[in-house]
Amino acid sequence: MTTAHSTRASESLVPVRTPVPWVWLGFLTVLALALRVIDLNRGLWLDEIIFLTVTVRHPLAEIITVFPGDTQHPLYSVLARLSILAFGEHAWSLRLPAVVFGVASIPALYFLAVSIASRTQALICAAFLAVSYHHVWFSQNARGYSALAFFTILATLFLLQGLRTGRGGPYALYAIASALGVYTHLAMMFLIASDVLICASEAWTDWRNGRSLERWKLPLKAFLAAGGLTLLLYAPIVLQVQKFFSKGPSPMKAVSTPSWALWETIRGLAIGLGANGVIVVAGLVVACGAWSYFKQDRVVFALLALPGVLTVGAVAVRGTMYPRFFFSLIGFAVIILVRGLMVIPQWVLERWSGNNARLAPALSAGLVAILLAVSAFSLARNYKYPKQDFESAIRFVDAQRAAGEPVVTAGASTDPILGYYAKPWEGVDSVEQLQAICDRGRPVWAVYTFPRYLQDWSPPIARMILSDFAVVKVFPGTVGDGDIFVAKSKPW
Repeated sequence: MTTAHSTRASESLVPVRTPVPWVWLGFLTVLALALRVIDLNRGLWLDEIIFLTVTVRHPLAEIITVFPGDTQHPLYSVLARLSILAFGEHAWSLRLPAVVFGVASIPALYFLAVSIASRTQALICAAFLAVSYHHVWFSQNARGYSALAFFTILATLFLLQGLRTGRGGPYALYAIASALGVYTHLAMMFLIASDVLICASEAWTDWRNGRSLERWKLPLKAFLAAGGLTLLLYAPIVLQVQKFFSKGPSPMKAVSTPSWALWETIRGLAIGLGANGVIVVAGLVVACGAWSYFKQDRVVFALLALPGVLTVGAVAVRGTMYPRFFFSLIGFAVIILVRGLMVIPQWVLERWSGNNARLAPALSAGLVAILLAVSAFSLARNYKYPKQDFESAIRFVDAQRAAGEPVVTAGASTDPILGYYAKPWEGVDSVEQLQAICDRGRPVWAVYTFPRYLQDWSPPIARMILSDFAVVKVFPGTVGDGDIFVAKSKPW
């Protein structure tokens, strides 16, 4: 960075104090809570079921000392266990910590946004997050992703406050928020790594220009403290975590590819934004918002953009990629989107009419209203279907099959149906086992989900089900590719 830019960046990092609109912020927070408790007790989906049975049902002492795999989000596991101990085992109590973190993200995002933009923009950011389809979905998902998004927002806010004030308090809070974020999910490390790179770049610029490096001692201490607290939290399981992630490529590498993740992300965005065409418009708006922040302050721009770049690179190295890995950055995306909605009318009117004093804000307000309405309308799908409808599929099969007709399940549906729901059906692990069941001379029912995972897990079973069975009914869900298929052997 040039000396001139560094001076501008330092000036833009001066704290901006503005009255907090507590009434509006309270209203948006209550609205967010209401939207996240609707149908909170609907049936669990695969990942939640595995999480419950493998981790949460175990004692707290075991939860913090055993790492069964990447389904374990340690901080969320502890909170979910405490919730179930307090309220009993229900879908809603398992998901309660996700709701709390999701709702808390609304005011957290406001305070982050108002530190780099106007109060109006910050309130709009909070409103977008409150009615966001994806944020509501993950706030009702018994995993650590809404907590990760919350700590991502909080840590960035504290780092900005530290850079602006030079006081130790915000840096101490940054260290705590960062460590708790990593204890929730290891993806938080990508945010911390990006923060380290940004601060190191600024310190390097200061050194090259002959300025004192004294102000970078506190950020350095904050990063070291975050690392130390993280190691302390992970101490009981650190060797297990290291062994798990060093064992080789993920078994899902063949199906959860970056290209699949890209198209799945587009599909998910289309649901949240209402239509494919809106994605293109939203992409242009985000690009304009990013450019505006880039011109305003390179440090703020880097804080919002670099974590996404590092996350893409890191998960690509792992070999598997899921859209949910980027959910933690939803607050940053909303901030950039809202800035784009503010500046596009200004730029257009300045170019074509030269007068935007009154018309530009009106056009921005119209764009905001449209996108908020589209986002809120998309929530209908979230409430229409459960994440995965195992329960309806089970009831349907029990009602339709004749006495003595066998029911089989294979692949990802096996553990939920045979373990969690304790159905006396038959899990098949080989095509020979499935053929033997079909040879009994009775019609055979098959219940399965995630067809592409089934194909990767056992191509022969997938081919036999496709050729020798006919789909009777499909039970849709909001999890991508997570519809529950009920099929019956031919002829009926």
